[in-house]
Amino acid sequence: ACAPYAFCFIILYNTIYAVSGSKGIFHLPYFSLFLQHIVLNCLMFVFKLYYKSMRKKVMAKNTFSVKNDMQYLFKPKVSLSKIERKKKRRAWAFAIGSVLVLIQLVLTVLFLLKMFKLDILPFKYLFMINIILILLVLYDFTSQFTKSHILGKLISVMLSCLILFTYLFAAKFDSVLDKLGAANVEIDIVDVCVLSNDKAQNLNDAANYKFAINSTASNANINTSIESISSETGKTIKPTEYTNWSNLVNALYDNKNVQAIVINHSMMSIISQEFPDFEDSIKIIKTYEYKEKVELDASNVNVKRDPFIIYVSGISSDDGEDTKLASKALSDVNILAVINPETKQVLLVTTPRDSYIKISNSSGVTGYDKLAHAGSYGVDKSIEALENLYGINIDYYVKINFAGSQAVIDALGGITIESEIEFTNGWEAAPVSYHFVQGANECDGEKAIAFARERKAFAAGDFQRGRNQTAVIKGIIQKATSPAILTRYSAVMDTVSDMFLTNIPSSAISDLVKLQLSNSTPWNIQTYSISGKTDEYRHLEVSNVYGASIVLPYEEDISTATKLMNKVIAGETFDVDTYLNSDN
Repeated sequence: ACAPYAFCFIILYNTIYAVSGSKGIFHLPYFSLFLQHIVLNCLMFVFKLYYKSMRKKVMAKNTFSVKNDMQYLFKPKVSLSKIERKKKRRAWAFAIGSVLVLIQLVLTVLFLLKMFKLDILPFKYLFMINIILILLVLYDFTSQFTKSHILGKLISVMLSCLILFTYLFAAKFDSVLDKLGAANVEIDIVDVCVLSNDKAQNLNDAANYKFAINSTASNANINTSIESISSETGKTIKPTEYTNWSNLVNALYDNKNVQAIVINHSMMSIISQEFPDFEDSIKIIKTYEYKEKVELDASNVNVKRDPFIIYVSGISSDDGEDTKLASKALSDVNILAVINPETKQVLLVTTPRDSYIKISNSSGVTGYDKLAHAGSYGVDKSIEALENLYGINIDYYVKINFAGSQAVIDALGGITIESEIEFTNGWEAAPVSYHFVQGANECDGEKAIAFARERKAFAAGDFQRGRNQTAVIKGIIQKATSPAILTRYSAVMDTVSDMFLTNIPSSAISDLVKLQLSNSTPWNIQTYSISGKTDEYRHLEVSNVYGASIVLPYEEDISTATKLMNKVIAGETFDVDTYLNSDN
């Protein structure tokens, strides 16, 4: 009798998902619902025979008749005979048991719907869970007709608590996926600045000031901001245009021909390279924010089968707020993660932040500049620069900052970092001096960040720091893909939702989780870092900054990195050190 209703539910469920543009009625988890319907019909048939048989026995013994006993449910106890009071107790026991089973059934349906939506469980596990949950609901219900009704109630209560607990975890994971998937928008901040000792506190105070911009480094939002300033002050603002930061900043400092400048906030760090005291010498009297869609080609890779590349960008922000992650900023950490799900091979390639390579800005200006500066024009510009450097296609990106890494590592319960050399970090890396040995180091969040930030302790400077940052990422991946994460699931979910931004679709993340659950083989994580020659007094052609210290990446290293990435994509498994020491 219940099977037709179950079938209607299955049809309704698939129709809703098909209409809402989901993965389709023949997607495997949805197809499993039809298999469940077949099993459900069989179970219902068995249950029907079992119920009839039991009812005959019960009626024969005259021990329990639901219809007969339920009439005494709300009758006053004082007006009942001893036998009728017994029937009343049985009726209440059945009613309570039925309510508990109903709650269990509702929670089971909600949990299964959430699992189908997330699509993170391999089919074999999903199918077994479904069958077990259905059988337990049937047992708990049928037990209410027998002397084992107390056991049925206990199972129902405990299972309901377990399902609710699991459902809340699944809901949290679902909310994290939704939040992580909101990374297709970046925020461009435009500042109106005057000297720090200027009397102007707002735009109206500066209405009669002489404004200036850097026309070479400006984008459309600068012009929009100028229009907004004119509208808000009632004055027509015609800014003086400079072609480099040196002349613009010196004119502001002179404070005669320029009393206010309009700049992109992401340029602050670039200007500070030439004028170290710049941020202390100015104050911001007005800020405009503009949301821009990150324009990237959509990736169609199947992350369960096809190799793919993720760009990991570590931005130079001191806090972990989403607004900071969404803003355009220098990319201090630039790591390419090349992943082959079939061979479970991962290659992490680090490119120095000061690499002197071709980049472009939002206005289309192209030239040799620091890789880190590409991030100031948007994550899409960093991706474009790296794709051109290595001749590859990057599928996704992940943005994280140092504070975010620290929180994630603490949520994981610490990580193990393999250090190439022994050293002690200085005060610039962390307020506490940590000693790191060559080999394995157990690190909490603060210690791991000190490991990643230190550079003055090494003769290789930024090159070693880049390798250390890769070692931290490797430690995070190893811990996150180990069974130990199960005990830290809630803390990790709370942290990740606020510390990361990515354009990886939620469906792809679900597929990766499903892959890990179905195949627990450890990932073979290899690393490779680009080295180069340091040089000074170079002209940064896009930022238009002179006298900059840069890194000229070795062509041989670029070529080797490209070969290693192609080997991973081709499905080869290897050890980087062994490959480099061989006659490749």
